[in-house]
Amino acid sequence: RGLGGSRGGMASSILGRILAIVLAVAAAGRLGLGVIAYRTANALERPSYSVVRQLGGGVELRRYSPYLIAETSVRADSMREASGKGFREVAGYVFGKNRPATKMAMTAPVRMSSDPRGGVPSTTRVSFVLEKSYSRRTAPAPLRGQDVRVRSVAPHLLAARSFSGPPPSEKRVSSERQRVLDALSAAGLRPASDGETLLYGYHDPFITPSFMRKNEVAVRVEDSAAEVRAS
Repeated sequence: RGLGGSRGGMASSILGRILAIVLAVAAAGRLGLGVIAYRTANALERPSYSVVRQLGGGVELRRYSPYLIAETSVRADSMREASGKGFREVAGYVFGKNRPATKMAMTAPVRMSSDPRGGVPSTTRVSFVLEKSYSRRTAPAPLRGQDVRVRSVAPHLLAARSFSGPPPSEKRVSSERQRVLDALSAAGLRPASDGETLLYGYHDPFITPSFMRKNEVAVRVEDSAAEVRAS
């Protein structure tokens, strides 16, 4: 009986070691795929901007050049809730559900914009940036009945704060937005809107490890106030 117990314990120990090795290999493979996804996302085309200056609290003031987006609107209780439906709608357009069935390249970031002053549920706009090679005239047209529109984003000033992690909760977005507003106030600058919040996601939420994902919460800045401060 003692010998049997010893063999049973040895077998359990071996199985435990094998399981640990399998889990370690799986984790390494998962991380490897995540690193590939991270590097792929970092190589995607992004809107052009110049950094005007660094504000307090890790907030960056940027001047964006004009760019083109494909956008849809979703009524939802939160930006996170709106992201799934909005992403599928716009991704469908970008990846070929358009006229003339053109498959466009993925870009970054995925943009979300919301203004909760209208109450709950509020309208969240989800959009993809289109490649710089397209214009309003040459961009593929959305299909009839498709809730997607192509529009230009005019040149603008933006105050943005970057942070890592999974797609942020509404509480985290609100907290980051307040940090941006505090930095603007300390610099003598004003937001262009009292309620609009922009949320940018640069990496996928499924393969890229959360600690490697880049998110940004941003607000538009009154251009005239920035010019006065810069002069």
